[in-house]
Amino acid sequence: MLPFPLKNPDKRFNIGKWLMIIGMSLLSMVIFLRLLMQPSSDISIHTAWAGECTFADLTTFVRHGAHPMWHLLVHLVTLLGAELWLASALVTTLCKAVELWLIHRILTVMLHDKLSRGAITGYTAACAAVSCLCVPFYNPTVYLGAGSPNTWHSCTQLIALCWMLLCVPYVAWCWDSFTHRVLRGGQDTILPWKYPILLGCILFLSLLAKPTFMQAFLPACCLYFLWQWIRHPKNSRYFCQIIVCVLPSVIFMIFQYLYYFGIIVPWQADMVLEVSGGKFWTVLVRVVLIMAFPLYAIFACRKQKADTTYVLTVLFNAVAIVEFLILGENGRRASDGNFGWGMMGASLMLWVVCLGRFLREAKLRKPEKRHIPGWILLGWHLLSGIYYIIYLLYTGAAL
Repeated sequence: MLPFPLKNPDKRFNIGKWLMIIGMSLLSMVIFLRLLMQPSSDISIHTAWAGECTFADLTTFVRHGAHPMWHLLVHLVTLLGAELWLASALVTTLCKAVELWLIHRILTVMLHDKLSRGAITGYTAACAAVSCLCVPFYNPTVYLGAGSPNTWHSCTQLIALCWMLLCVPYVAWCWDSFTHRVLRGGQDTILPWKYPILLGCILFLSLLAKPTFMQAFLPACCLYFLWQWIRHPKNSRYFCQIIVCVLPSVIFMIFQYLYYFGIIVPWQADMVLEVSGGKFWTVLVRVVLIMAFPLYAIFACRKQKADTTYVLTVLFNAVAIVEFLILGENGRRASDGNFGWGMMGASLMLWVVCLGRFLREAKLRKPEKRHIPGWILLGWHLLSGIYYIIYLLYTGAAL
């Protein structure tokens, strides 16, 4: 077997990493508490819904949406004696800390032989703070009209991002480990059942957090594994093994979208096709503003070997963009933008992977000409993210 995904190649205690996680978590806590003061903010709305939850009536955990995990965690913290607003801020801060830890671990796996531990820690903090490019005449408040890979105001999106950062590398590892075993054991190889069962479990749990990540990732995985199945028809036992373990997640996600889009709960909304020239240009602008650096890194690092995590991430983002381009919602959920949430969530995974690939070959002190635009875009994204944090803290705005 290959090393388990996200296994730390550096066993030494990294005080810088933990100081960064604590510092960024404290900053996040302040932001979340500030947003909780705005009744119109997403975190305030979900906090009010979490206050309605009770184990005496389990339907209260899904009354407002098919994503109960964050509400359940908040309710559990209130049972320990915390006030509702404090429980909300604590759970959301914990989610941000987990996100930071996972980003750091992915970058460490990618860069431990290229950069110092301090540099990896710094780039982790930057990746968790970047926003879409701020273009004053188009999106002066940064988020509105564009979106962001780091959406501070959405607690349910944040917990879904934690699962995304775990699921994508693990799916890639399941494929890489299988191909490694095939080279050693022949065509009839399958993985030990504990690994695909674990895969099925974490995918299912991610749906309980929020299905916006999985709505694009599952189709991307289906396309990738179908392509591999066509290339390796003699390995059908392995592909059937993966299907069996992932099928419960597929069925559950279908059930969630039946709930979201008016089949189970008629008053919710409908999913509609939204194909127009105007939307095409709107989506194109949003993609460029959110992913300018990752897209340039894809171009600048095109000669670098593409591993499975990178291929899956690019395919995942492509599916998310296409879904956002052609699908929409009306009725009660018309303003929820769940397909936009899917694209924004996917963009953070692209950010992490492309940042790692860019840093593997780009030197800050003596940059090559082809890397200079990448550094400029990275700085622009980071400055925009810092400005957005200041904007949230000092204006009292919800978005």
